[in-house]
Amino acid sequence: MALGMNGEETMTYPSSVRTEKKPVSFNQTTSLGFVGLGSMGLPIATNMQKSGHEMHLYDVDASKISALTNEKTHIRDSPKDVADNADIVFTCLPSLSVANEVATDRADSLIHGSQIKTLVTLGTTGSEYAKKTSEELAKQNIRYLDSPISGGPVGARAATLAIMCSGDLETFQYLKAHIYPHTSQSQFYLGEKPGLAQVMKLVNNINLFMQLAGTLESLTLGEKAGLDPNQMIDVINSSSGLSRSSEVFIPKHILNHEYNFGATNAILLKDLELWAEEIKRFTPPDSIGRAAMQVFQQSIEEHGLDADLTNVYKTLRKIASLD
Repeated sequence: MALGMNGEETMTYPSSVRTEKKPVSFNQTTSLGFVGLGSMGLPIATNMQKSGHEMHLYDVDASKISALTNEKTHIRDSPKDVADNADIVFTCLPSLSVANEVATDRADSLIHGSQIKTLVTLGTTGSEYAKKTSEELAKQNIRYLDSPISGGPVGARAATLAIMCSGDLETFQYLKAHIYPHTSQSQFYLGEKPGLAQVMKLVNNINLFMQLAGTLESLTLGEKAGLDPNQMIDVINSSSGLSRSSEVFIPKHILNHEYNFGATNAILLKDLELWAEEIKRFTPPDSIGRAAMQVFQQSIEEHGLDADLTNVYKTLRKIASLD
């Protein structure tokens, strides 16, 4: 027997033989964990510190997070070490293979932690990962909240992200009230079925990729006719062609020749492949998305996986014989 958060006696079990779903009683003493502190994870975790909760952090490169440590924020040695000390653990990881390893597939994975109550996945993993991972965690009485984010590194730093959620409702309600206001501008709960949020994220992403490729391709027509790209964007942003791509991506990261949105072609390719998997699963029309995918794949071949995804404009200008 052990005392729960409300002073009540509760049964405790080793992680390998848990038999009942863990009761949820989140409050200001709830500790947070975070695994994966890259270009998105680091600013998100930094903003989460403003919640005042105790935090436990892990990244393969511990030097990146040393500046975050204080009396309430601790660096841990592995994902399991995080899950041994935190009630709610967030992951923000670069690939599906790493996400599997961190969550379930290794001896030091989060699933083997003794304290973790909920895993919250912030990355884009596809619906099949969400379904499989939630089922595996449920065997250990660990809840799952699918919680992919949108807004890029700029949004992560400014705490203006959009967060799409599906899965454990109680965890979502607590995060929406106490944690997510420090990291995001909008939070959406899409249902209890794991994977719904992942499908929504991929719907959003292919929308962005089609917008971006289509708008940039249209600029090549105007430029070949003698129009100035910057002036074309000004006109588009005052007209019916306005989009997030024309407002933010193109003027702030492409036409200034910096090509620095902060998302690599490796991340782009992962998202495109996950979108293609959902297309196979649900069989909707996909011809416009496939056309955008083809252009980005050509850009990846030309510029490499480490290049920023905005380099697609260079590819389109090359196709148009503008370079």
